[in-house]
Amino acid sequence: MSRRAGFTLAEVAVTILIVSIGLVLVLQGLSGAKMLAAETHYRKIARELGQLTLGQVEAGLFWEELHVGGDILTGTYAADGYEDFQYELAFGEEGFTQDETQNRRDSAYHDTWEYERERERRARKKDKDDEDEEETEKPFEKVRIKVTYPKLGERPNTLVLERWMAWKNVYGADEEAKEKTGGAE
Repeated sequence: MSRRAGFTLAEVAVTILIVSIGLVLVLQGLSGAKMLAAETHYRKIARELGQLTLGQVEAGLFWEELHVGGDILTGTYAADGYEDFQYELAFGEEGFTQDETQNRRDSAYHDTWEYERERERRARKKDKDDEDEEETEKPFEKVRIKVTYPKLGERPNTLVLERWMAWKNVYGADEEAKEKTGGAE
């Protein structure tokens, strides 16, 4: 009696099961790699847009919108073709508004005007401190930008950049300095 060479049904089923598990793992790896590549791409664009905006601040393109002593500016990059990217600029020791609202999310009470009242209190305190101290020229100002981009996974979708800039580049020349020099620097 001769036996035929071949595979049994059980051997074929086990082989198909092993190959299918391997394919599922490979596809999950490819999916994760695609997600990571897309997130890295968004992060790179956010960094470039943030550096562009910081350069615009340093070049004096935001003088009209800024007030000496701290401000928060927000905007979007829709004009540049990035509708899903937003920015928030903080000057000096100002904090980002979204950070404060995220910290308050845990509490049941939410006051939408609390940030404005706190900013006014800090401005009054700063004005009082400025009156007490003698006037000194501030050579540099800390400027931070937070760029928010589309969220793809569980990782945070914000990028924060910080740069120290010359005071006059951020806020422009003081009115007194303009009067002394006749409007020219």
